[in-house]
Amino acid sequence: MAPVLFQHDLQRAERVFAARPGPGRGVPPGPWSVGEAYRPREWRPFASSLVRAAEAAGLPRRDVTFTAGTEQWWRDIWRQDMVEPAVASVPAPGGGEHRMRVLLRAPVLWAPPEGAEATLSRSARLLFRDFRGPDVGVVQQFTPGRGPSGVDLQNFTGNFESVPPYEGHPHGRVLYGTAPHRAPDPAFVRMIEAQRSQPSITIDTSWLLVGHVDETVHVVRARNGRGWTLAVADPRQAVELLRQARRAGEGGQRMFADTSAERTPTVDALLGDEDFLAGNEEAARRIDDQLAVLLRETGLSRDDLVRLPVLYAMASVAPGEPAGAIAYSPSLANGLSLTARDYAAPDPHGPKVRGRDLFRAAAEEALATGGVRVHWVENFAWSHLAGGEVHCATNALRDTSGGVPWWSTGPGR
Repeated sequence: MAPVLFQHDLQRAERVFAARPGPGRGVPPGPWSVGEAYRPREWRPFASSLVRAAEAAGLPRRDVTFTAGTEQWWRDIWRQDMVEPAVASVPAPGGGEHRMRVLLRAPVLWAPPEGAEATLSRSARLLFRDFRGPDVGVVQQFTPGRGPSGVDLQNFTGNFESVPPYEGHPHGRVLYGTAPHRAPDPAFVRMIEAQRSQPSITIDTSWLLVGHVDETVHVVRARNGRGWTLAVADPRQAVELLRQARRAGEGGQRMFADTSAERTPTVDALLGDEDFLAGNEEAARRIDDQLAVLLRETGLSRDDLVRLPVLYAMASVAPGEPAGAIAYSPSLANGLSLTARDYAAPDPHGPKVRGRDLFRAAAEEALATGGVRVHWVENFAWSHLAGGEVHCATNALRDTSGGVPWWSTGPGR
C-alpha cells in the first residue's frame, strides 16, 4: 500500500549519472536528432565541466558516473529521458523509516522492423545492469501493443517532473506535459495517479518539438514563504538582451562565437529576421499559457518567478515531419539542480558586451535572488545541437529523507 513518490529538484543529489561515448560509430539517426544524423562530440568538455559543477556543490567525484551502452546499434545519451527516480517507504522499528528507490522506466516504444511488435526503448536496459539491487527496484508500466505514433517523444521521462511540497500537498505534485493529440501512455499515467499522494498538474507542451516540461520550467530555491519557485524560459527577455547588445554598439557580436557551431549569427542578423522574432513571441505566448496553469495550481505569484533568457526556433525531427519549437540558444531552464543552492546550467554562449555574456549574467543575477549559485556546464556540442541540455543528458538519485511520511497524511489527503 506504500505509494511511490517522485523525488524533487530541491533534494540534494547523492549520485549523478550521464552517458559517455561507447564503441562503434556514434549515435544513429533517431528521435533525439534534429536535422542531420547526430553524433555526440566534445564529450570531454561536457564531462569535465559537469564534474567541476558537482564538486563545487559538494558531491565527490566518485558519485558522478559516466556509462555507455553495450549494444552496437544504439547510443542514447538522454539519461533523464529513460527513467524517473522515485521512492517508496514504510515505518521501521523504533520510529524509523525504511526507504527503497523505485526507478520508473520511461514507457517509450520504438518503431519495430517490418512485421515485429513495438518494444520498449532498449537503452533503458542499463537500469537493470547498473542500478537494480538491494533497495533499488525498476518498474516498467506501459500499454502492451500500443504502436508508437511517429516519434514517441511524450513518453520520455524528461516530460515527467514534480514540484516540492506546499500547503495542501505535503508530498508535492507530479508535473507532466500533454495535449489531446499528443498525450503520454495512459497506463503510465494511470500508475502515477494511482499513488494518490502527488496529484498531477498538466500543461500543454505539444507546441515544442520534443514536448517535455523540463524544456521550459525548473523548480529552484526561493526566499518566499514556501522556499521554492519556478525558473522559466523567457524568449522576450532573450530578445530584449539582443536589443541591449545592439544599443551598446555590439550588433556585430555573434551568438555561439566560442563554440564549434556551423552557424554563428550576429545580433543584428537575428534582430533583422522578422520570422525569428515572430516565432519567439509565439513561444513566449505558449509559455504564458503554461504559467497561467502553474500559477493557478501552485499558488505562486508572477513576482515569484525566476525568468531566464532563452531563444527559440522552429525545427522538425525529419523531413516531412511536423515542425515544433526548440531552444535555439541553450535553454537555461533545462539544467540540473545539484543542491537547493547549486544549479548546473548549460552555458548559453550569448552575445557579449564589454566581454560579458549577457545571457549568463542575466541568469546568474536572477537565480541569485533565491540564493542559488550557477555552475556552467559545456553541453553545446554534446547535447544542445541534438535538441537537449544538461538536464536531458543527466539524471540524479537524490536524498529523499526528511519531509512528512506518507502514512502520517494518508494517500490522497
